[in-house]
Amino acid sequence: MGNVVGGITNALFGKGGAGTAEAAVARARELGKEAVFKPFTVTTGAGTGQYLGDGQYQTTLSEPYSQILSSALGGAGSMFEQAAAFDPSVRAQQVFGEQAALLQPQFEQQATALQSRLFGGGRLGLRLAGESQGLGAGSGMVQPDALGLGQAQQQTLAQLAAQSRQQAFGEQAQLQQAAAGMLQAGMGISGLEQSLLAQGLDAETARAAAAYASGTMQLDPYKTQAQIQQEQRGQNAGFFGSVLGGYLGGKG
Repeated sequence: MGNVVGGITNALFGKGGAGTAEAAVARARELGKEAVFKPFTVTTGAGTGQYLGDGQYQTTLSEPYSQILSSALGGAGSMFEQAAAFDPSVRAQQVFGEQAALLQPQFEQQATALQSRLFGGGRLGLRLAGESQGLGAGSGMVQPDALGLGQAQQQTLAQLAAQSRQQAFGEQAQLQQAAAGMLQAGMGISGLEQSLLAQGLDAETARAAAAYASGTMQLDPYKTQAQIQQEQRGQNAGFFGSVLGGYLGGKG
């Protein structure tokens, strides 16, 4: 009787949903190969961005952008060093010395012209001021006109000193601004590398997601078929139970 029951069971049930499940697993493995994140290469006019696998990324800028990036970062570094080493006091003294040297011939001409006027006007009761007024050595007591000229020249030099300091601080600020500008330009070029990778990441993420969605849709029929087979198996089991019960009852 065991052979009879086994034959009826196999005839009614077969393998149930096992065959469908095996086919679904095989198909899922095949589809899964396309639903994973894969290496990619993105090439644009700016360069090439790549994902090499195992978490390794690589970017290569095109030659013009690579040269600009190198020049910008190198120039920025050099200018930052110059700005750090820049001493406004030393530079102010240098500027003042240069400008004062340019004014000296004019000061001497003013002193000579003043002496000529004083001699020509007969106003020699007091002689011209000494070296402190820039009017020549051994000139004796201070003459009012000479004093006024000396004070005017000293005021000019004081203003020149203030302008020299202002210029020195301005030059330091310009160095810093130029360095910051070049660094910003370099960072802008460097951003192209990130853009290349971002394009590849977005594209590959979208492709993998689409492959996953497509795979899910392709596996849905297997699920439906397995459910139908499972329901049929339950119905067959009920029918077989009633038949077997009747058969055994008849035998009794």
